[in-house]
Amino acid sequence: MEIPRRLIELRRAVETADDRYRNNRGENATVALAVWSDATAALARGIAAYADETGLPHREVESAVRRAAQRNTPEDRGSLGAR
Repeated sequence: MEIPRRLIELRRAVETADDRYRNNRGENATVALAVWSDATAALARGIAAYADETGLPHREVESAVRRAAQRNTPEDRGSLGAR
């Protein structure tokens, strides 16, 4: 299944926000939680829209997005992957 790049990027944004929330305290954690919440809501809307568009089950799309976001493609290993 070909997953749109926007969904992969949203999934990665959720993971990044989750990491930031877990590694911060106080006001920084509150901000990170708000970012995580917004990213999670956007991802849920994107997955639902893609599932409706393709006729695929929501859980199947969600799993495919998760797998695609975890993959390390050659494009992902460029200068950003070296950080």
